[in-house]
Amino acid sequence: MYQVINSANEDISVLAEGTEPSEEENDNIFQDFNPEASAALEEVKKEQEKRAPLNLHENALMQNFKQWNAHYEKLLAYLQYDLLKEYLSKPILRKQKEQEIDNAFSVLYRYKDFLGPKLTRALGGKHDYVEGLELLQSDWNGTAKISLLVLSDICLATEKLLQYYGESEQKLIRFWQLSQNLRDQMRHEFPYALSFTRPGFDTLGLQHNLGLK
Repeated sequence: MYQVINSANEDISVLAEGTEPSEEENDNIFQDFNPEASAALEEVKKEQEKRAPLNLHENALMQNFKQWNAHYEKLLAYLQYDLLKEYLSKPILRKQKEQEIDNAFSVLYRYKDFLGPKLTRALGGKHDYVEGLELLQSDWNGTAKISLLVLSDICLATEKLLQYYGESEQKLIRFWQLSQNLRDQMRHEFPYALSFTRPGFDTLGLQHNLGLK
């Protein structure tokens, strides 16, 4: 046996005496290799390569999204610097109305850059989808579900502001209408999105999430 000498010139070969190769080392790394699955994956890749590249500029959903997003940006600026300025500048919000208005704006502001990348990812995954692959639990279908849930939150926040400002605020009304249209189009584009199961979110009940069970 070779002697292994450490930096202190001590013989530590004794540490290796009597040791045997681990069970993992004896395993054949190719034992789980499935040639048929590999061949099927190659066929999927070939099917994907035959397709023309996805043109997001000509995609109807993305065109609708760009129109919606332009209104979104203008609305946020209007809310922050005009309509809600008196509420957002207060250091302490004591009244329920003040808190709800502040919360609604926080939701809208939080998601201002969220949907664009998510829709791009979902549309790209759908474009690359090949029959026979997992549909419901695909990455792109799950991304579409997250997008729909976020858009629902945006609609609810807008509705909360409309409760206080009503029909006098046309900018809010117009944005809410555009949000409804975008949500309907997303549901049409991704009809199975809401059937996606999010592990840890959709699989546990409220009591599990709260640690009560």
